Amino acid sequence: VGTWPPVLTLFERGLKKGFGEDGMLLDGTQMKIDKIYPLDAMFSNPSEVPEEIKTNKRYAGIEGYDIASCAAKVKADYGKV
Repeated sequence: VGTWPPVLTLFERGLKKGFGEDGMLLDGTQMKIDKIYPLDAMFSNPSEVPEEIKTNKRYAGIEGYDIASCAAKVKADYGKV
């Protein structure tokens, strides 16, 4: 799953704790999420990320959230996008 970087920690916490009823699928099974990737779809590649975003406290410590970088991480983890 790709999620907006400023809410990444919320999703990671949810993944660790479980999503309870919110993660329940129609067939009654629990949704399984292997990994959460930071993704800001406003930026196609790292060169498009403005300095004010890079230095924004909500993006602190997060890298590779542009589309190209996120796709490369998914490919490295799963072999394809």
